[in-house]
Amino acid sequence: MSLAGCEKKNGDAIVIGKDYVAAVKQGEARKEERATNHEQWSVKVRMLDNGRRIEVRADRAQWEKLRENERVKITYRVGKYTETVWDAEIQ
Repeated sequence: MSLAGCEKKNGDAIVIGKDYVAAVKQGEARKEERATNHEQWSVKVRMLDNGRRIEVRADRAQWEKLRENERVKITYRVGKYTETVWDAEIQ
């Protein structure tokens, strides 16, 4: 996937939190605004070089292995004009 106007970056980060959002079954009221029809696992990290906080989507196995304060390598894309983070992943 190529995103025009984005710069690819990578670096070391520290895990500062983990979040899980359960899936909502069809016809069920959503208790959580972020809930969708599939489960979501996300990891919040703080980049060591610039202190930027990034939320990274992870699969369940990767999410379960990670612990707070663990050091990880992150790759992500940053918008050239808005500095918005896109397509972040843990290596």
